[in-house]
Amino acid sequence: MTQSAFKPADSTSPRGQREIGLAHYRNEEWTDAVAAFDGALQAGEPSAEADLLLWRGMALVQSGAVADGTADLELAAAAGHLEAKYQVALQYGAQARTQRPLREKAIAHLEAIIEAHDSATGDDAPGDDTLAAGLDRVCFTLGGLYGEGEEDDDEGEGTKLGIAAYRRGLSINPLSPAGHNNLGLLLMKAEQPLAALGEFKLAIQLDPAYRAAHTNLARLLFKHMQGEADLAREFEHIVEEFGDRASTVISHLSLELVELGREQVHRSLYTKGHQLKNLMGLVGSRLKGVARKMAVPHNADELREEMVTLEAEHERLYDEWVGYLSTMTPDKLNTGLVEPSRIVRRVVDAVRIQAGSTQLSLRVQEGVPRIEADERLLREAVTNLTLNALEALVDSPAGEISLGVGFDDSRGGVVFIEVEDDGPGIPHDLIDHIFDAGFTTRDGGNGYGLSIARRIAQAHHGELRVVSRAGLGTVFRLDLPVNFDAESRPDSLSNPSP
Repeated sequence: MTQSAFKPADSTSPRGQREIGLAHYRNEEWTDAVAAFDGALQAGEPSAEADLLLWRGMALVQSGAVADGTADLELAAAAGHLEAKYQVALQYGAQARTQRPLREKAIAHLEAIIEAHDSATGDDAPGDDTLAAGLDRVCFTLGGLYGEGEEDDDEGEGTKLGIAAYRRGLSINPLSPAGHNNLGLLLMKAEQPLAALGEFKLAIQLDPAYRAAHTNLARLLFKHMQGEADLAREFEHIVEEFGDRASTVISHLSLELVELGREQVHRSLYTKGHQLKNLMGLVGSRLKGVARKMAVPHNADELREEMVTLEAEHERLYDEWVGYLSTMTPDKLNTGLVEPSRIVRRVVDAVRIQAGSTQLSLRVQEGVPRIEADERLLREAVTNLTLNALEALVDSPAGEISLGVGFDDSRGGVVFIEVEDDGPGIPHDLIDHIFDAGFTTRDGGNGYGLSIARRIAQAHHGELRVVSRAGLGTVFRLDLPVNFDAESRPDSLSNPSP
């Protein structure tokens, strides 16, 4: 569009220059827009100065002159122009991740807008008409900046303020999918998964194509749903709540869950690959050292010692990789009727020599039925859980580990095996990762025992759960289904009676 197409009758007046500038701005002709707003400012109309600084500042920012544009916006904001405060807050907020002081400036401007609005809401107050953005957008922007604060205290004050800001924004505009989605993210951060679940669902109800809400809902389910039963119940709720659209929602969620599973595998592979790379580098360095020593007269004892060390490191590398592979492809089950108490007794006998001063106790409920299972693999799983408990008590020589066997009819009829210790417990921020392959917090640990135990439980259509409290210890519980029809069948040759 040419200038003559929109040029007002009196283009030399401040108002005419402003209209020309706005027309250039709408056409994204930033340089011409800046020039027009300059002309309006030079022509002089004090009452419109803040508004002209706002528009010139925004045009400068769009043209790439961010520093100059921000300076104009600050001048307009200082004059009390609320839209200028909002725009300069957006500029600071965009840089807040790398320049934390700017986050505080952005928050101050947004809080000033809300304060000005609240002070102008009396019966006789006319309010301020310089805010073009709705107050809901101000609240949402403020909530996001509060929630991004890395300097939150232990009580998460920034997250609480962010939640309050988003809720105020949603009270003004309850139909904002992004508002509900972002509130859900903060609720997850505040460890309120049920409330977050409701917000993500609301966002999807308002905009079925909103992928971010599907992704976040899938992440919540991936983290907090325990097993197939919980996920199935949640899908049933989705069918009830979304009606005809439920199949589309479940389809989107299923794809997101598959993608999350891939991400977890890739992270695990990268972590273990990095560890193996370091081990291979160490072995390679020692091989070069051995080669150098063999090229010149050498001390045979020194070379022999070096070779023994190299052999041990190679074996460690091999064991690391074998352990990792075993978590990905569990052994084929060789099932027969198994007495759960026999498994636990054999584990106690096997690990007692490693227990040292740690007390091992056994409790067996009467009338526990036999189960159809692979005895060798279940013994491996219980052994891993018991060794893990012993490691947790390494700094508590007078600690105690209790192994229990029982039957729980309340969970659909399952036999359970529990391994309980009175150690320090598992930190809250680590408990979601203890079953990840290769995850360990101990020097020298390989991080596979719990992962393998869980895979064995799943291979038996069972479940491995954990409950832990700081300072009070940890309980791992292995739930295994019971096939009562199998009670009348004889033991297989691979599982002879004791």
